[in-house]
Amino acid sequence: MIQGLTRAIKESWILKGFLGILMISFAIWGVGDSINPAVDPNVAIKVDQVEVRTEELQRRFTAEVNQLRQAIGTDFTAKDAADLGIMDNIVAQLSERATLDMAARTMGLTIPDEALRRTVLEQDAFKDETGNFNRTLLNQVLSSNGVTEQGYIDLLRSDVSRQIMLQPIAANARAPKAMIDAIFTYRAEQRSAELLYVADESVQLGDEPTEEALSQVYDENLSAFTAPEYREVEVIVISTTDLVPLDSITQEEIQLFYDENIDRYRTKPTRTVRQLVFATALDATTAYNQIKDGDTLMELGERIKVGAPIDLGELKANDNLGFDLSAVFEQNELGISAPIQTGFGWHLFEVTALTSGSISAIPVVREDIIDFIVTDRSFDEMYEATIYLEDQLSAGVPMTEIAETPGYTRIYFKTLDREGRDATGAPLTFPIDQERIIRSSFSTDVGSESPLIESDDYAYILRVNAVIEPAPKPYKRVELDVRVLWEEQARASATLATAKALLNDIGASTDLPALANNNDAIEFAKLGPITRFGDSLLVGSIIPARLVSPALMEILFQMKIGDAVEARVGNGHVIAKLKEILPPNGPELAQVRDQVTGAVGSALANDLVTAFTRTVSEEFNVVLNREAIDQLIPQ
Repeated sequence: MIQGLTRAIKESWILKGFLGILMISFAIWGVGDSINPAVDPNVAIKVDQVEVRTEELQRRFTAEVNQLRQAIGTDFTAKDAADLGIMDNIVAQLSERATLDMAARTMGLTIPDEALRRTVLEQDAFKDETGNFNRTLLNQVLSSNGVTEQGYIDLLRSDVSRQIMLQPIAANARAPKAMIDAIFTYRAEQRSAELLYVADESVQLGDEPTEEALSQVYDENLSAFTAPEYREVEVIVISTTDLVPLDSITQEEIQLFYDENIDRYRTKPTRTVRQLVFATALDATTAYNQIKDGDTLMELGERIKVGAPIDLGELKANDNLGFDLSAVFEQNELGISAPIQTGFGWHLFEVTALTSGSISAIPVVREDIIDFIVTDRSFDEMYEATIYLEDQLSAGVPMTEIAETPGYTRIYFKTLDREGRDATGAPLTFPIDQERIIRSSFSTDVGSESPLIESDDYAYILRVNAVIEPAPKPYKRVELDVRVLWEEQARASATLATAKALLNDIGASTDLPALANNNDAIEFAKLGPITRFGDSLLVGSIIPARLVSPALMEILFQMKIGDAVEARVGNGHVIAKLKEILPPNGPELAQVRDQVTGAVGSALANDLVTAFTRTVSEEFNVVLNREAIDQLIPQ
């Protein structure tokens, strides 16, 4: 039972995918949107006996905001996330989760504590470099995610129960053989052809284009010659390095910081510990008396048949394991301790490694101390500097005048596009985050200042002075680009004409290699075996990308053997003559069939789980405490 549950956790990636999709579908079905006066104000969602508390909703929302902030930029706010509907999505997800939890309870699914314990011990996130469970890592992971140990156990119990409920449904999904055969045939059919390739670059253009021809190309492709929107922008940047120069930190300040924070530079003593736990003092003492010279807890546990010891990993004296560690740290040598009592029972601890700790001298940590002092001082300096900047701008002081303040820098862009270039196409120089500056420039109204944008290293406010709307570039300015486009089009037209002329001369008995030998502008090539998706299923077969295109593939798989067609590829045209149709058989395609079977089975399993969850959602009343939820949404 326990092994099965552990395996369900490790091998449930398909179910996790199903649940992710189902969470999205739940938003489509909708949930009950009512406020029940009997609901605890700290409960956001209630499904019969299952409750989702507001702190869990807040934790999920904060985690989503932090992830989006890392992806989009630090100026992305919680209100931005709320405006995008992130909170609504989380409410839908947690509502579905609560519904499935209630269904699991109704079915009487219970997860033994021992199963959860083993699952926790086998999680890779909680293992050290030796592959052993480390409670300190567990505490760190839970703390960084804002989850208590009990909260994690509750979440794990919920996850396992849902997976046990859904796994049989997904596991019994089987695709009919006729369906697999049809899809496999479509995917695995391959064809071979002979090609004549006419490259655009092989065309020798004759006469120069007339002004009329160039003007026509310009007019017909005006969008290609349209300048993007530009903005005239000025920025005031305040940098921490400018506010607190490194050479302003004195030796006296460094010494004072070192003395006041000496514990920061101490390496604390550590003990690497294993334990055996016994119910009574008698059991622990009896085991202790059976220790032989050189015994380890592993050897002792095997000999007295109490199982393997629990590896607690490397510990520090202040680590929180739920009991006092002082007795372990009083042991200053390797080996097994005498029986020690805690709130969990009687323990035999084995110290397998230890360190005594040390203190780093000032020269070693000097740079770190300076960084701490600069950071601490710049926090206050930055606060004052940004307040002053906002006050000056509110008073209508020009940015050019504000920039004269020590520590302030003005950046000016007469023309700035969304690619970070000026009106000539030259890349602009950005002393700070280019993407943030551009994003702020194009999200700020003309004549207005942006909000104060802050990071750990700088802060800035920008003003958009003017907007230059997109407009066609004058013909004279882009004449060279127009000529290049005319040449590209002329070459493409010439290769098309050549390809069509060749196609008209090709019959069932035409020797394509001979045609290529008689014309230096034509290249002969063999194509395939190739699938309709442009790849080959034969090991080691390479399909030249320059010789294929979606248009060619679409035509090729509609042809009969001996037929010839013309199609455009990347930088030229091809004439393709179908030589062979390879049906999808042979042992080398067994892996492809397995992939098709797996994909179809997963899709059917998804449909079954979706139908099951839809049915479950109709059996329970989902109550949303809208008042409590709304209080969590930034306004």
